[in-house]
Amino acid sequence: MERHIYRLEDVFDESKFPDLTFVPIKEYPFLQSAIRTAGKHITLSGPSGSGKTTIIKRLLLEEKITDNDLFWINAREYENASNFLELFAMSLSEPNIKLESVFDLLSCTKFVIIDDFHFLPKDVRFEIAQKLKLLHEKHIRFILIGITSSAQELVGVDSELGIRNAPFELKTQDADFTNALISKGEELLNFNFSSKSKDDIISASSGIPSIVHIICRNALIMNSITETLFESQKIEIDFERLKKEIIRIFDAKYFNQILAIAKGKGQSTLNTYFDIIEAISRDSRLEIPIEDIKEKLLQSIKDEKKRKRKSSSLQSCLVNLADVIKSNNSTSLIYYNKDSNVIAIEDPSLRFYLNLFDIEKLRNKLRIRESQFTYDVAISFAGEDRVVAEDFKRLCEQNGLSVFYDFDRQAQLWGRDLSRIFTDVYRYESNFMVILVSDSYKNKDWTNYEFANGKDAEKERSLEYLLPIRIDDSHIKGLKETVSYMDLRTQSMEQIVDALIEKINNIQ
Repeated sequence: MERHIYRLEDVFDESKFPDLTFVPIKEYPFLQSAIRTAGKHITLSGPSGSGKTTIIKRLLLEEKITDNDLFWINAREYENASNFLELFAMSLSEPNIKLESVFDLLSCTKFVIIDDFHFLPKDVRFEIAQKLKLLHEKHIRFILIGITSSAQELVGVDSELGIRNAPFELKTQDADFTNALISKGEELLNFNFSSKSKDDIISASSGIPSIVHIICRNALIMNSITETLFESQKIEIDFERLKKEIIRIFDAKYFNQILAIAKGKGQSTLNTYFDIIEAISRDSRLEIPIEDIKEKLLQSIKDEKKRKRKSSSLQSCLVNLADVIKSNNSTSLIYYNKDSNVIAIEDPSLRFYLNLFDIEKLRNKLRIRESQFTYDVAISFAGEDRVVAEDFKRLCEQNGLSVFYDFDRQAQLWGRDLSRIFTDVYRYESNFMVILVSDSYKNKDWTNYEFANGKDAEKERSLEYLLPIRIDDSHIKGLKETVSYMDLRTQSMEQIVDALIEKINNIQ
C-alpha cells in the first residue's frame, strides 16, 4: 500500500487542533456523556495547554454539532464587560438589546461556549454562575472553559449548581498519554524515537500536550525530517542541542516581554518583580499559587525587618502586576488580576521556555544588585524644580536604577503620615540622597524636613550619602561648603546620572 505523505507541521503543531494526533483523555467518555445529557451545563477547567478547548471541539465534532449550532465567546475580547447583559450586547453587536431578547437568541443554539472564562471580570463570572439555574429553565446550555481557579471560585455561588452543572478539571497528562501522542506522530511520519528520547520528552513536557508537540517538531527539524519518510529512521534526541535551539527561537519571541515584566514599575533594589519572575521560572506548573510565590520569596529572609520590607514590596508589586502585564501587551502570556490567587502561564510555549530559561541572563540585563536598601537613590527637591527632578528620575530608571520619587508613590502615600514615611525613605531606605539645590529648596518646610533626615542618615553611613546637584548659586544651611557638587549649568543630566551609576557600582 502506498504511504500517505504528511508534512511535519500537519502532525506536530501546538498552535492548532490535533486532527492527526488526537489522544482521548480519561475524562473523555464522562465529558461526552455530559454533552449528551439534556439541560446540563459544563464547566471545564485546567491549566493553559492542557487541551481543554481541543477536547470540547473534538467532542462537538463527534456529536455532529456544527458551528451553526454554537455561540462562541472568547472572554479575552470582553474583559471590560461590566455585567451579563453588556457581555452579550457586545458579543452580539447589539448595544441596545434587552435581556429577554438575549435569552431568545441564545435559546436557538445548542451551546453557548465561553472560552478563557477567567478573563471576564469577577462580578460578571459570578453573575453568569448565578444565572445558570435560570438559563437551565430557558433551555440554554453553557460550556465555561477556564483556568482551575476560575472554576473553583464558582463553588458555593449557588447550592444547587452541582445539579445542573457538570464540572471537570483537566490536569497535566500521564506518561501513557504522552507515549500515545508520540506514537501517533511516529506512525504518520514513519520514524521512531529511541526509548531514552521518549523518556526525555515525557519528563521535559511535564504532561502538557502542547509542549510534547514543541519538542517533537523541533527535534525532527534538527534531524532534517520535514515530512513522512520513505524508509523508517530511528531518532536520538540531543537534548542539550535541542535546548539551545528552542531558547534561541523563543528568546526573540519572549525575552523582551519577560524583561519588561521583571522591570515592573521601576525596578527597586529589592528586585521584587524580578524575584516573581524567578519564582515562576523555577516552578514547572502552569498555575502557580500566590502563596507559594510568597513562601519562596520570604522563607530565606531571617532578619525580621528585612522580611517585613520584602513582604510589603511583594504586596505592592502584586497590586500593580496586572497593570504591568497589560501595559507590556503580555496578557496572552501571563494572567493575573488582583482577585486571583494564582499566576497562570497562558502560553504553554512560554512555560517550556521558562523551564529552560537562563535567569542569570535576565539578572545581568536588569543589573540586579544585592542591597540592604529599597532605593538606589531618593530625590529631594522643591516643587518648582519638578521638571528637573522628573528628568533625573527618567534617566536613572532607563539605566536600571530605582528612585524614590513622590509622584510615583501617591497611592501608597495617600492618607498616611508623611513625616514617618519620609523619615524611613530619606534616613533608612535609600542608598543615596540627591538634593536639587535651588533658591526654592531652602525656603520649603518639607525640603528642610527631608534634608534634616538626610543629615541624620549621613552620620550613620560609612560613605558619603548626600549628593547635591546645583540648579543655581543658592546655599543650603547645614551643607558643608567643602562638599563637592554636580552643577546642571555646566554638566548635562546624562553626565550626572552616569556619575551616580559609577558611584553605585563602585560600592558593590
